[in-house]
Amino acid sequence: MITANFEDFPDHRVKFFGFLRAVNLHCFPALFKLPSEHQRYVVDSVVWAMKHTGRDISETGLDILHELLTNVSGTPAVSQGFYQQFLLALISDVLAVLTDRLHKSGFKMHATLLQHMFHLVARNAVTVQLFDPATQPAGQTNMAYLADHIGSLLITSFPNLTLGQVNKFVHGLFDLNLPLEVFKTHLRNFLIELQEFSSEDNAGLFDEETAGTREQKVAAEAARRAAVPGILKPSEMDGDDEDL
Repeated sequence: MITANFEDFPDHRVKFFGFLRAVNLHCFPALFKLPSEHQRYVVDSVVWAMKHTGRDISETGLDILHELLTNVSGTPAVSQGFYQQFLLALISDVLAVLTDRLHKSGFKMHATLLQHMFHLVARNAVTVQLFDPATQPAGQTNMAYLADHIGSLLITSFPNLTLGQVNKFVHGLFDLNLPLEVFKTHLRNFLIELQEFSSEDNAGLFDEETAGTREQKVAAEAARRAAVPGILKPSEMDGDDEDL
């Protein structure tokens, strides 16, 4: 139901991921009293939710992952072990979903998650090694290793990209001076460079901005109508019946 079948038992699936979210929000320490292999089941389940083709499930998975990372960051007793075991794979998984055309609606949370994880490394908040030191040159750092790992992953997955394009993109992922809005623009620009996105309608990547513009227009129209005496119906007027 979780890893192979995305269609059957939809209600069970929704309730299962709702349960995982509740455990993370209200019983977070209990997750790290589980055996390590069971902790992996939890993380893998969240990743499968994030990759689900149903928007409600995929967005729930993204929310759970964001809340999980937030809790982990605030719990030094478990954070480094979690990063060593899961961070590299989670970054790769979120990038995979980001570059999947079926998940454009989750773009805002993709950006939020990637910024959080890359900036953890850029700020040296990850003190454990994310690599096997026996396979790396002396003096290797987490940031250099992660940049090389992600660059190689992107070049392999998208052969139409040049090394310069990939290096520029990866460098920006670590830039601590980029606020989230600018970070999202950096991601959008990269996605539109991909052949998979270049010929498609990419409006889904701008859902947040579109919604904000729509709300501004509605508010402006409401203010304009309110300024004209007699144009509003009684039901549209603000008021407190208890003051009458």
